Amino acid sequence: MAYDRPSWREIDKMRDGGRVRKKRDNQIRDLSEHSTRYEKYKSDLNRLFDQGMASELVKKFGKDKPAADDEARKRRRDTMRQPTADAKASLSRLKLIRQVIEAGDTAALVAALDELSQRFGLPDEWEVLIRALEHPGESIQEQAVDRMTALLPVSAKIPRRATLKERLRAVTQVARGVSLREKAQSLEERL
Repeated sequence: MAYDRPSWREIDKMRDGGRVRKKRDNQIRDLSEHSTRYEKYKSDLNRLFDQGMASELVKKFGKDKPAADDEARKRRRDTMRQPTADAKASLSRLKLIRQVIEAGDTAALVAALDELSQRFGLPDEWEVLIRALEHPGESIQEQAVDRMTALLPVSAKIPRRATLKERLRAVTQVARGVSLREKAQSLEERL
């Protein structure tokens, strides 16, 4: 028994196959229009430079700005190159967040989370908050659950939802504090 279903080549032949050709023709036409526009642009620029008008324009615009502006611009540029205390703090904060996310063992995670929460507090990033549930200290776990509860209504997408549910379930089973258990259980139910 022969296979009666048409091949993809036959299906493409039955369809309007002219779309590809039309697209190519449009591209070629656009290239030719573009090249004429580009040639006109180049000829206008050449005419501008040949007549000496470009140097006059440069001189004219150069006279409008006094030298004090140049000095102020240099000072601003130099101050932008030197990191301020806020920039250094945000860089160290980002490094700590990266350490928390990439921590391989519990000791590294605990050290990074302790320093992050002590210096900057827990950030509003789901990955860090999920990792904070692995911390043995219930105070950091409770801070993380509180922050997640506050973020849940405004978050469109929660990464690793299944992992988060499992960790919340583990916190509800292991936590000594009743308030932490209740908060974790209510958050798990809301997910």
